[in-house]
Amino acid sequence: MPLLDSFTVDHTIMPAPAVRKAKVMKTPCGDDITVFDLRFYKPNKDKMDGRGIHTLEHLFAGFMREHLNSKSVEIIDISPMGCRTGFYMSVIGTPDEKKVAKAWKKSMEDVLKVKSKKDIPELNVYQCGTYKMHSLKNAKKIASDILSHKIGVMDNEKLKLSKKKLKEINKSCS
Repeated sequence: MPLLDSFTVDHTIMPAPAVRKAKVMKTPCGDDITVFDLRFYKPNKDKMDGRGIHTLEHLFAGFMREHLNSKSVEIIDISPMGCRTGFYMSVIGTPDEKKVAKAWKKSMEDVLKVKSKKDIPELNVYQCGTYKMHSLKNAKKIASDILSHKIGVMDNEKLKLSKKKLKEINKSCS
């Protein structure tokens, strides 16, 4: 099985909260698609709870679009990571990490302003696959956690696992 890009970075030294430009790809028509790692919590140290991350997913997707989309940038998707330490965001365009961090911060401020469960978009049996699994309180805690820190920018070169280290890891895990 091919090694995915996200598994070539050292999660033991990954800072959080922080933005990482994970990948830039070209479409057949020449458009840039940029994938960002929006790391909310340090891997293997802390994680978002299921209800909070689910509610945040509903809110974050809309708020980030309000703050980041422009003539040159359009968000395709924002999805939670399986490890629950962050989200992946795919965009058409190449916004810099500082611009993404600024939009992320504004989005977390917006989450704190949501007054009630009724204000969570698409929270119903028709538009949500697990509509009973939500917590606005927990989503607000996550947002508060992010806002209590400066959102950094990750350096891929500093995080990159060497080929030698990847071989060592694979040998020790087999």
